[in-house]
Amino acid sequence: MDPRFTQEKGISIFTGNELIVKGGLESSMGLLTGYPGSPVAEVFDAAERVKELMSEKGIMVQIANHEALGAARLNGSQMEPIRAMAVMKSVGAHVASDGLALGNMAGTAPGGAAVAVFGDDTWSEGTQVPADSRFIARHLYMPVLEPSTFQEIKDWIGVAFDLSEHTRLYLAYLITSNQADGGGTVQVNENRFPDRNTNEPLEISSRSIPVDDRVIIPPHTAAKEHEVLHERFPDLIRRVRELGLNQILYPTASGKKPIGFVTSSLAYCYLEHVLNLVGLSKTIPILKYGMTYPMDRQILGNFVEQVEEVYVVEEKRGFLEEQINAALFEMQRDGNVGEVKVWGKQFPGGSPGFPQSKGMNPSIMLQVLAPVLKAIEDRTIPVDQGRIDNEVALSQATSAYALKAAVRTPSFCPGCPHRDSASVLNRMIDDFEDESYMKNEHGSEPVDLVFHGDIGCYSLLKYRPFNRLMHNLSGMGLGGGTGAGIDPFITNKQLVFMGDSTFFHSGMAAISDSIKHGQDIAYVILDNKTTAMTGHQPTPGVDVDIMGRPTFAQDIEQVIRGMAGSAPDKVYIARMDPSDRETYRKTLEEALLRNGVKIIVADKECGITYHRRAKLEQKAVAKAAGYIPEETFINITPEVCEYCLECTRGTGCSGLTVEGTIHGPKIATDLSLCVADGACTKLTVANGDKTCPSFEEIVVKRKQAPQTQTENIDLTGLPDPEVKDFDDTWYAYIAGVGGMGINTISAILSVAGARQGYTVRFTNKKGLAIRNGAVYSHVSFTKGDGVISQLTPYGHANLLFGLDILEAVRGLDPEGYGRVASPEHTTAVVETGKRHTIRTLTGEEDFDPLELEELLKQYTNPDTYFGMDLGEISERFLGNKIYANSILLGVAYQRGALPLTLENIHWAVRQNIRKDLDSNLKAFDLGRKIAFEPSVVEKEIVPISHSEILKEKSGILDRSRGKQIVEAYVRIAQWGATTAMSEADKARYAQGVYDVFQWGGEANAIEYGSLIASIYTRDSADLHYRATGAAVQYLARVMTYKDEIYVAHLLTSEEKKKRDQERYLVDPKRGDRIAYRHLTRPHFQILGYHMKFDIKTRDWMLKVMAKMKFLRKLLPAWHREEKNFRNWYMSLVSGFRYGDVDEYENYVRVLELPNEVRGYREVIWPKMEAAYKMSEFLLNGGGEPEPIDTYLTIEPAQSSQQDGRLPQSVARAQ
Repeated sequence: MDPRFTQEKGISIFTGNELIVKGGLESSMGLLTGYPGSPVAEVFDAAERVKELMSEKGIMVQIANHEALGAARLNGSQMEPIRAMAVMKSVGAHVASDGLALGNMAGTAPGGAAVAVFGDDTWSEGTQVPADSRFIARHLYMPVLEPSTFQEIKDWIGVAFDLSEHTRLYLAYLITSNQADGGGTVQVNENRFPDRNTNEPLEISSRSIPVDDRVIIPPHTAAKEHEVLHERFPDLIRRVRELGLNQILYPTASGKKPIGFVTSSLAYCYLEHVLNLVGLSKTIPILKYGMTYPMDRQILGNFVEQVEEVYVVEEKRGFLEEQINAALFEMQRDGNVGEVKVWGKQFPGGSPGFPQSKGMNPSIMLQVLAPVLKAIEDRTIPVDQGRIDNEVALSQATSAYALKAAVRTPSFCPGCPHRDSASVLNRMIDDFEDESYMKNEHGSEPVDLVFHGDIGCYSLLKYRPFNRLMHNLSGMGLGGGTGAGIDPFITNKQLVFMGDSTFFHSGMAAISDSIKHGQDIAYVILDNKTTAMTGHQPTPGVDVDIMGRPTFAQDIEQVIRGMAGSAPDKVYIARMDPSDRETYRKTLEEALLRNGVKIIVADKECGITYHRRAKLEQKAVAKAAGYIPEETFINITPEVCEYCLECTRGTGCSGLTVEGTIHGPKIATDLSLCVADGACTKLTVANGDKTCPSFEEIVVKRKQAPQTQTENIDLTGLPDPEVKDFDDTWYAYIAGVGGMGINTISAILSVAGARQGYTVRFTNKKGLAIRNGAVYSHVSFTKGDGVISQLTPYGHANLLFGLDILEAVRGLDPEGYGRVASPEHTTAVVETGKRHTIRTLTGEEDFDPLELEELLKQYTNPDTYFGMDLGEISERFLGNKIYANSILLGVAYQRGALPLTLENIHWAVRQNIRKDLDSNLKAFDLGRKIAFEPSVVEKEIVPISHSEILKEKSGILDRSRGKQIVEAYVRIAQWGATTAMSEADKARYAQGVYDVFQWGGEANAIEYGSLIASIYTRDSADLHYRATGAAVQYLARVMTYKDEIYVAHLLTSEEKKKRDQERYLVDPKRGDRIAYRHLTRPHFQILGYHMKFDIKTRDWMLKVMAKMKFLRKLLPAWHREEKNFRNWYMSLVSGFRYGDVDEYENYVRVLELPNEVRGYREVIWPKMEAAYKMSEFLLNGGGEPEPIDTYLTIEPAQSSQQDGRLPQSVARAQ
């Protein structure tokens, strides 16, 4: 159990969500309920971490099926003196509004209390609706309590309960995402547990229930409304005054100040932060409202007597401003106050004030307030105009940075079951619109599918590559209702994705509605057994609740069958595993083409929960045996991969990555992310063909633990760094991608800072973190007790800690919300290894880490910058790249960028990293070593040369085919070394001769060499032999088209076997073995008939196939398209001529066309046709060119091969 929640005094660190729970524990809370939603979902996770304490003290924690049921629980709890809390996000308050309204009117029980915690997402980073819950609370007559600081977030939970108990009103307790996901140091108190609890249930006397008070129906409704407005509200305001929740800070001793501020919530912290930045702290009166509705007019009247003008500072719409204007109008009318100007959303002279949309931060507020502050003429307010100008100039400078970070869209996690459904339907869209397919398969006309959106992980269908699977969005559980609105007016077939949590939340009502009205719609219910989007809280479909108590697992299929009953238009219901792609697709096609309601339950567990459990089981095996006897991986053979990107475009899986090879970029599996679920192996293209034979399942079997070959380094005698002190506040910005340990680093810094005696504040943006999403944290230390916000003002970060270089740059993007860095203040330490985005994996855009490094050096302090591929270093020295975050932490410390002692950092690491602690501490020391002596890990990068290729390939040919073949290969390949081609092209030539030799023998290799020699003689040194370089690379590629024979060779080659053994730490001498299951789909054309079938081939089968080259002559129609393309390209090479530079450039462009013509069969054939047309256009000006890669909407990034360089990953480190 987390000991912080039982700490009774002193200082501790909590997140805002955790403070909600701790505040409840300190305030006799008896019931915690609601529904998980960002940003307050982690309230339930925090409660789960202290479930033993909750159970021991009889505190009931229950997640309701939806927010309205949570509100109803509040109402039910008030039949006894119970302090109850319901937690929900802003849009959940919309769902709960009816129950909250009735409960609030009925009131709390004597001794009871009801608090509804609303989580608002001011920046709409994780919420589909830009809601402001203050307005709905006012609509429901619910008082609004808005804490500002983290101390208030905890302490005011008790205040809210006290106010509710005293006034019998339900309290709306509002926090925003930067408060809920943020946190800091707070003073804790002892817990107070409820007298009325679940350990001692009792019988209530039904006759004693005040029915007239509890049941709100006419004619009692109007009387209750009067009671709330004229009895309970005045009583509330009196109690708020007694408690001092609304305060006038820094009041004037005499006379009036020219301006004063009215504010509340986190906006108050932003305001104090701004005044601190410009040296005006505690000099201007501030009316800080803790209770923003109903408004206490008395304190407002007192405040306006002290100021000439009022500036209302609040996020979003003018909730306070509206009430202040109304109150002052009446007070002025009645002669109670003099005239006072009120500014908020509009400033003097018609200039814009504080924004009504999005959120705020200190820098936005500073830019709005700067002219007002500079205009102050009052000797008691020490305005330093130069200081204000400097702060504004810094902020404006960050808006002018010439950079734009590539987009990182979220995606389904590796292993996500939703990917199965999305991939199948994405393919079905094309087939359903194909006239011949529909006629042949279904005897029908083409069908245009319409998809209605809903809320859950499947909301990610909005993004590539599945963006065709969501056409609209109405809200949680409302996809079917959206379809009902259009169904009578269209003939399209419609489909709704719905999660299991959404089904139990409100989705079953939509299905009932569809059945009732005979709607023509298909529901795909994604039953993954968890509320995955908000952090894996349990659903009614599993057999435990959030506290681990046994519950009845409700079966979605049985519920649906019960609803369908004996409907006259029989409802089609099916349940299956979506990973069984062929059966699943067949069922979906059959269902979609039926009329009426169709429901398919896609029954597959969430990939995260499944693989977490699998890893625990694997660790148990490793602990018992000392090693893992058997592991399964998905492997991709780079020589077979065409880099057509069908796999990335069909899956959007972050478990795939790109690696450089001498043949160009290739797709590979990222072993740190891939979970080997096989989704990438099941993709189909036209006519049901598999995308590519490069994928294979490999099973590694061991008899003992593998020997990880890591490099050693002396980490003793590390010198103490010169730590840079700070005056008042120190800021850090930590950036990366989910899974990199961003929040762990944030926690380490925060805990170490608290132990060092600083006041610590932080906020973490982690929505969509485990879905390949961007993650960041702000951490700040202050020496005093002044109030600031948890956000870093523009340009003020002392440390930019980049665990991903793209996300580090995003923290500087002038179009983003961060803009944290500047050359004046910021030291950047960055892990420079490239982590691909979905858009780079699909070829839509690209970025170069080297270019990003230059931007970081330009816009941070170049003298203190540190950048290195620490993932690669972590693998070399520690055996796994997961330690890159601890290495970078060591770098930051040794560079003096952390104002923390080594003792406190070590203590914080031990507190936050319980598993694999020794390796992380070693990584930290490795980072320290690198920081002052980077040369100890640096390796000279030497490009692979012609001679090295010649030596390596000669050895392989010697072992496999004999001396005579080696001599022939060397004779042809040696010519390249005599030319003036670039060194990279010489190496590619040697590789090309080898490839062509393996494909077709000596005669083919001679032909390749002759064609290259012929174009070389007609090329020009002045033009850097670029035409020859293109032909060297792409002639070999088209001559070695990948038929079943050559693929069989590549999948069983010596170099592949050696590479796989290195990649998977397989040592046959130690008893290790690799078993291959190659996922192939041979395709033969015999006598005009097409024969194709899926088969998991073994090595021996492929070795037999590789020797059957005679089939190329025996089956002349086999791969006719590839042969024609080869012959066409060979004629281009042999016919190379040019008259001027423009003609030369066009010819080079044509010779490079095979770089875009990639794939197998149905994928590559249309690209060949487009290449013919493009060639005709470029060389002869004829015809209209067509895009070769129709997926792309922008120009693909140029690969490093096209500028004459080999990719760095191909170069050899020495």
